Amino acid sequence: MKNWFLTYPHISRLILSAFLLAAALIGSGFIHIPFVPVGMLLVILITWLMLRSEGRNLSFLGFDVKLSHLVLIPAGLLLGITSFLLSFYVGTLVRGDHIMVSRMIDGTLLLKEFWRVLPTAAVQDFIIVGYCYVKLIELTNKRNATVMFGLFFICLHDIWGDNIVNDLFYASGLFIGYLMFSTALLRSGSIWLVIGLHWGNNFANSYLFTFTHTTTSWLFISGQQQHNLTVWQAIGLFIALNIGTVSVIAAIKLIWRPKN
Repeated sequence: MKNWFLTYPHISRLILSAFLLAAALIGSGFIHIPFVPVGMLLVILITWLMLRSEGRNLSFLGFDVKLSHLVLIPAGLLLGITSFLLSFYVGTLVRGDHIMVSRMIDGTLLLKEFWRVLPTAAVQDFIIVGYCYVKLIELTNKRNATVMFGLFFICLHDIWGDNIVNDLFYASGLFIGYLMFSTALLRSGSIWLVIGLHWGNNFANSYLFTFTHTTTSWLFISGQQQHNLTVWQAIGLFIALNIGTVSVIAAIKLIWRPKN
């Protein structure tokens, strides 16, 4: 076993890391500590251990307290929220629905849900653009690693239903979303930007801008109907729903230069 690790250092570390991350996620389901995101802490710990075994630390992923990296959290939050808001608005126009502004928002619940979204986003980010992603880049190249983890990101979501066309559109949207996350890491050199993007996008998607009125909705759709769309209309709606993500990818490429 030791010789195998020495002969194939990258692939062996990739396999070991994937196994440990899976074990951590499964194990965290049996550990409940009030107000402690056990799964997130375990995933970060495993990432640190794997990097440490190579003489690296979490700074390799830009996960540190440098001011230049910490400012990426609010930047990512803003970009993530803006990404979904733009897609939400354009998609509503394409469908011919109406956006309503909520007159009353439960601020306490909104703040609670804002923090509740963070651990789930961070766990996924350390899995999809963390240590394993880096090792796969070292094994192959950035393009292959991005495609493979983009497909894996789709598998992390329950997308399959009764309508195969909707499922394929959803899967394609998830892949474009992953391109936003991988681009954020490769350009900024810090996973903090990825976490901010994912955090902001999920929070906006689930609680701020919704398709039905909720107690946390700032904007919601009124009179939403089931539309019988033609193929070209469906393609147009797909483009509209992903315009925010594509715009953020373009913005990231304009703001940050590529990092090794």
